[in-house]
Amino acid sequence: MWYVIQVKTGEESGIARKLKNQAIRAEVPIENRPIRSGGAWTKKEYILFPGYVFLDMDFTARNYYRVKEVPGVIRFLGDSKAPSTLSYLEAEWIRILSGSGEPLEPTLVREDRSGGITVISGVLKQLENRVLKWDKRSRKATFEITICGEARQVQLGIEVEGGGELQEAGSDASQDAAQPLLQDAT
Repeated sequence: MWYVIQVKTGEESGIARKLKNQAIRAEVPIENRPIRSGGAWTKKEYILFPGYVFLDMDFTARNYYRVKEVPGVIRFLGDSKAPSTLSYLEAEWIRILSGSGEPLEPTLVREDRSGGITVISGVLKQLENRVLKWDKRSRKATFEITICGEARQVQLGIEVEGGGELQEAGSDASQDAAQPLLQDAT
């Protein structure tokens, strides 16, 4: 079963590494996002879910305490009696976004004459039907998935086929990096 733990922001990768050393599958989806700096496009690593690590493990007392003993782990998502699990579909989305453990590269897209976007290759090829917005100006696509049953908007970088600029600006899609996955009270 897949679970989600809340961790100290900025320590996601280190905590996942420590859990992997204890034979617990831990995933931190990361992307190489295109950003404009000084008039040129470069790439920067971004964690898609800041402050969270996804675990694929059997929930036993032993595993619970192995996870909780790692410095920086705050809590399992869910109520105080039982942690929430990801549905099969949610777990598949996390597997897709985690890739092979390496940061995801931007999705390659093509803009047609009418301004429509066609996905050529990349992770959004598998999530294309979930895309809500294409932000042409900042080269991001916003899509929606659920985590523990709650809707969550996520942004991924896009690149235009041939390296050209997309024509007109899309909507102003901005991601609140501190957006919590669940609004539950513990």
